[in-house]
Amino acid sequence: MNVSTSALGVRRRKATTQQLDDEENAATLKLGPEFQLNQITNSGKTEQLIALNTSEARLLIRAALKERKNKGKPRNEFEEDEDEKEDEISNMDLAGPNSNEIIHKSLNYLMNFARFKNPSSTETVERLLNDFSSSASEPLHPFELSQLGTLECEDAEEAKSLIPSLASKVTDAQLQTLLNELRRYQTLS
Repeated sequence: MNVSTSALGVRRRKATTQQLDDEENAATLKLGPEFQLNQITNSGKTEQLIALNTSEARLLIRAALKERKNKGKPRNEFEEDEDEKEDEISNMDLAGPNSNEIIHKSLNYLMNFARFKNPSSTETVERLLNDFSSSASEPLHPFELSQLGTLECEDAEEAKSLIPSLASKVTDAQLQTLLNELRRYQTLS
C-alpha cells in the first residue's frame, strides 16, 4: 500500500513577526469576552467581574456542598462547632460517595493547590489584594489579582514574568511587599 506521508507529522511554523507580536503583547492583558470587567447576568443586569483564586474557589465549593448536604436538616449548636473544623471534613464525606467524579477531582485539586486553607486568611488575603490594587498606578484586573492569590511567586521578577501585565502597573518594591505579606498568611500543609 502506497500512502503519502507528506502531511503527517509536519508542523507549520508561525511567521516570525507573529511571534514577536505575541511577545510584545504579553505586557498587555488580552483576555476574551468572558473576562470583560462588566458582565451581564442571566437576568440581564450588569455586574462587575469576579475572578476567584484557588483558595476562594475551594471555600465556595465546599460551602455549597455542605449547604446541599445539610439542606432540610435542623441546625444545632454542635454543628456550629463543626464549622470551625471545616477542613477536617474529607472531600468524599462532603461530596458524598455517589457524587460526580469531576467534583472529587476538583476538590482534590483545590485542596492540593489552595495556598490559604482557612476562611479568615482567605478573607485577609482578599482585602490585601484589593488594597494593593487600589494603590497601584493603574487598577489591577480581577484576573491579575486572582493569579497573585493563586501563584506562589518568590519575588517580584517571578510574578512579573508569570503575569507580564503587572510590569506597567506596579513597582518591584510594591509587588515584593505584597508577596511577602501573602506568604505570611499562607497555610503550610
